[in-house]
Amino acid sequence: MAGALPPLASVIVRSMDPPTLARALDSVALQEYPAIEVVVVAACGPSHRPVDASRYPFRLTFVESGVALSRPRAANVGLDASRGALITFLDHDDEFLPGHLSGLAGALAARPDCGAAYCRFEVYEAGKWYATIGRPFNRLALHEKSYIHHSALLFRRELLATGVRYDTALDIHDDWDFVLQLSEKTRLLFVDQTTFRWHSDVGTSGGGGIGNFDPFKYTTQRNYVRDKWAPVFERHVERYNDNIERGVAAAQGGALNEAERRLGEALADAEDDPELLNTMAMIAYRRQEFSAARALVDRALRAGESDPRLWFNYGLVCAATAATGEARAAFERVLTLSPGHAGAAQWLAKLPQ
Repeated sequence: MAGALPPLASVIVRSMDPPTLARALDSVALQEYPAIEVVVVAACGPSHRPVDASRYPFRLTFVESGVALSRPRAANVGLDASRGALITFLDHDDEFLPGHLSGLAGALAARPDCGAAYCRFEVYEAGKWYATIGRPFNRLALHEKSYIHHSALLFRRELLATGVRYDTALDIHDDWDFVLQLSEKTRLLFVDQTTFRWHSDVGTSGGGGIGNFDPFKYTTQRNYVRDKWAPVFERHVERYNDNIERGVAAAQGGALNEAERRLGEALADAEDDPELLNTMAMIAYRRQEFSAARALVDRALRAGESDPRLWFNYGLVCAATAATGEARAAFERVLTLSPGHAGAAQWLAKLPQ
């Protein structure tokens, strides 16, 4: 129906009532997404001051608590109190950047096969940019270390019916564990935007940056998550390696359909693996599907831009589509990275000027 509002997005804020809470809520108020509710959970208990909902353009629900709540318990209380078809979190000392909710919600609207979307995020320390974190979905890497902040993630409410909850045995890494749960229930869609800012050194969780880091707590709870998920991780590694082995063997034997199927299954678990992308690109090249081959090599280069093999194959697919200038630049890059590369020199000699 024309003019209908998009799905309601619930933003759950676990609050210990710090001075930074106002900044966090103001960052939500600046979002242009038109359908937002905010659920503020008084994680510190009855000492939390009231929040003036009239200051904000969104519906604000303040969830009181007679006792202090741990981080995962506060998250679960927020999930239960939320009403939105889409859900995310924003901790009391962090902030959304412009376009955050609209970008993630728009990406989900375009991909009904995906139950969650996530983006890159900035890490701030001492009030300044420190790093930007995020990558296309890689299941194996996610089990090693989280690169998806739960405030950089927006997921569909129906996933709650699958039983996903914050693990109350944790105090930090609870968001990592929650994302791992989601990854077992749905496809996670990477959105190439950087629209969330994590102030890692603010707070007392022990899992952040300088001034907010407890090495014993961090390591102990990290090991808890890894041990909890170890059997699942092992199954994923076994399946991934089997698909790679069988896919490469099929490609070498000329069974390109089987190779593409096997390697495609592996790629779904490692969307930014340059070796895998390169292999699939060469399968497309052998089929003379040059546009597909070029797109795959281009993705591989984003993860492995210093690999001369990738630049050589990029030159091949550019030459096949008569993109002579780009092919020449690619082969020249090969020679820069690998002086004396015979194949690149031969191609440069035969490319038209």
